[in-house]
Amino acid sequence: MTMRQFLSGRRSVYSVLAMFTLSACSSFSNPLSNETVVAPECPNIVIVKDTAELTAFRPGAGRDLTDVVLDARIDGFDGECETDLESDKSGTVNVDLQMIFEATRGPANETRTGEFSFFVAIANREGAILAKKVFDTEFEFEGNRNRIGGIEELAQEIPLRPGELGEDFDIFIGFQLDPEQLNYNRAKSAR
Repeated sequence: MTMRQFLSGRRSVYSVLAMFTLSACSSFSNPLSNETVVAPECPNIVIVKDTAELTAFRPGAGRDLTDVVLDARIDGFDGECETDLESDKSGTVNVDLQMIFEATRGPANETRTGEFSFFVAIANREGAILAKKVFDTEFEFEGNRNRIGGIEELAQEIPLRPGELGEDFDIFIGFQLDPEQLNYNRAKSAR
């Protein structure tokens, strides 16, 4: 079950089939032996550079500052994970991830609302995407506010097969962009 929240205080519940984790590790000692057991590290979280920002323009050919409906960016993330291993070294990684967003209302935004989609994907150590989920978020610029920040919360339990460690996976996060938006970001970062 995944819970999401964006600034306005609205909460939605989504079922997520993907696997999500954070970087962390822990160890504990067995009091009956001298052996220290190290819990597997959690996967690395990566904000995909080309998808870390979103600029949405109004419909039409215009692409200057006056045509911007919404600018948004992923400011970072926070969270924690906990690994629970069975005797056969299978188990789960339980993850709480908070993605931090900022959105700015553009000059072409007449409705004082905004929306965007973002993704969370998991890849194995070879880089193959094993699972990906896209989330949609809508919000309001209340009162005279033209900039807001928010947090999207995701909670997930990730199964580990025997021999798998959390560090065997990478988690990728970013905005779900169309080809034009992706090209815009790449051109902007090339400047």
